[in-house]
Amino acid sequence: MVQQLSLFGAIDDDSYSLFVSTITTLSGNPPILFARLSTIWKPNPEYEINNTNSKNQLVEKARINVSKTLSLNSFNLPESEIMDYNLLKTLPNDENTGIIDSSRINEILQSKDLSAWSFAISDIPASASSNNRKVSVQNISETVLLSSTGSSSNLTHFMNELAYVSEFKYVTIGIKFNLKHNLIIELQKIWNVNDENSNTQITKGGFLIKAFINVAKATDVDKINHNESVLLNLQKELQGYVNLSIPDRSSMDSRMAYDI
Repeated sequence: MVQQLSLFGAIDDDSYSLFVSTITTLSGNPPILFARLSTIWKPNPEYEINNTNSKNQLVEKARINVSKTLSLNSFNLPESEIMDYNLLKTLPNDENTGIIDSSRINEILQSKDLSAWSFAISDIPASASSNNRKVSVQNISETVLLSSTGSSSNLTHFMNELAYVSEFKYVTIGIKFNLKHNLIIELQKIWNVNDENSNTQITKGGFLIKAFINVAKATDVDKINHNESVLLNLQKELQGYVNLSIPDRSSMDSRMAYDI
């Protein structure tokens, strides 16, 4: 389990080049282009799940995020496009872009190659009043799905065996910067993926910014304090240009209601 400290922000499409130039100067490194498929799973509503365990303690049902790095060849991109950070400037803003092919995404989910899936469960971020922090602090338990055997060894079958069913999925295409003190800044566009192939760009007209640092031990208070300072220094550095802030913690809550 890691404790992730983070701040979020947003810019419009026209500010992309300036933002890339600014963070490249701060980091001393060029951005790295990436693409990711994220699938969100919820407990199967056909099963009766007790809300308490054998010790009569409350058990909260939670969503699971299973994600995978994708090759840019998975998308319907023009062959002439250069695969670097300039690619994001060429992505159209209309809702049904045609870039994301739902049939291709479903092929990945049904593939017997189960390697390199990241399996994560996260707590709701701590409230600012309870931990006296000026950044978002969230516990994330994560592992990697290496392989699965059998004639139906795909992700969907694997999750169904765990009594989980698909709730929604989305694709992220973006760039990231690696800075000092293990600080990572991601700039991304996100598409909601559905089976009708009418995939909506959630970040239409702009980009989501996420700046974060992972701390291996939640008990390492000195490390957490230091990393909080790193994020706050970045916030101050970008003040007046990008507003990095703590998002509504309820939007990052993976817990399920009891009437699923």
